[in-house]
Amino acid sequence: MDSRHRGRPLTAYRLLWSGVSGVSGVVGLAAGVLLVPRDLMFPLLFLAGLIGSIVAATARSKEEEATAAAKAWRGIAVAGAVIGVIIACAGYAVLLGPAGPFWAVLLGVTSPPALRWFGRRLGHVPGRRYNGLLTTAELCRRWQESYEALRVATTPQARLRIVEARQHYLDELERRHPRGLNAWLGDNASAAGDPSQFLAGEDGGDSR
Repeated sequence: MDSRHRGRPLTAYRLLWSGVSGVSGVVGLAAGVLLVPRDLMFPLLFLAGLIGSIVAATARSKEEEATAAAKAWRGIAVAGAVIGVIIACAGYAVLLGPAGPFWAVLLGVTSPPALRWFGRRLGHVPGRRYNGLLTTAELCRRWQESYEALRVATTPQARLRIVEARQHYLDELERRHPRGLNAWLGDNASAAGDPSQFLAGEDGGDSR
């Protein structure tokens, strides 16, 4: 399979999901702003703001290396997104009745991040078969993501699959960038670290 075609199904799904969720979000927000009674809107906004602030604070606490400004902007974006989702859900509840919230739940569980999370829990990470189709940057990202997948895997079988996949990632990186990978490993490399800075600009292998 040509490397240009390797990610087309996933990319098409992400674009489709983004389009559907974007239109749904606009419709839900409009319905929430225009149709939700005003005597319910203010308590709803208060609740949405409270939940958004809690989610934003939780998200910021996981970004130890981020700058203060980046943390603040990310917190604002997360809080705004949560507020928007809650208002949109209220709008759909008005438009569709009890079926409205189920549409929001469906969009959530079919989102690319949710599917990745489910895959991590089950230990579904790409192995040797797909490594040759990934760019070096993608391999580095898979290596980092697989650490989180290993941390949350729930069965010995899932952990074994992830450990094998991680070894395949390193094998492929070593095939393409032997000097850079050895330099990273010799620089106190961590299990969740990013080797890409040691591989950039190195001649040798298939950097794609």
